[in-house]
Amino acid sequence: MTQLARGSCFCGAVSVTAPRPLGRPVNCHCGECRRLSGAAFTTWITAPHEQVVIDNPDGLTRFNPTANLQRAFCRTCGSHVYTLDARMPKACGFPAGLFEGEAVEPPAKDYFLEDKATWHHLTA
Repeated sequence: MTQLARGSCFCGAVSVTAPRPLGRPVNCHCGECRRLSGAAFTTWITAPHEQVVIDNPDGLTRFNPTANLQRAFCRTCGSHVYTLDARMPKACGFPAGLFEGEAVEPPAKDYFLEDKATWHHLTA
């Protein structure tokens, strides 16, 4: 039997179930991810798209920031719930904070460091 990871938006109106183990997290420092999160970077986790279950998909609104990306947000609280990338059709990306309380591994890598916020300093 497959173990499942469970996550939800801030208000709980939309929840996600994905098979464990979740992909190893990565930190993305690109400008889009920094603006999306309002922080120095976004920490992403991936799961196989075909195995992800979204409860209350009607509670989502979607936005296409580029031709390849679709981002989904909770209509009630605005939380970013997932991202799909046409260049990686088998993966579904989630902000790591969606899985609060789950055993999430430390991030494996930092990407787009050339776009890193000038005020953020990496410690390792």
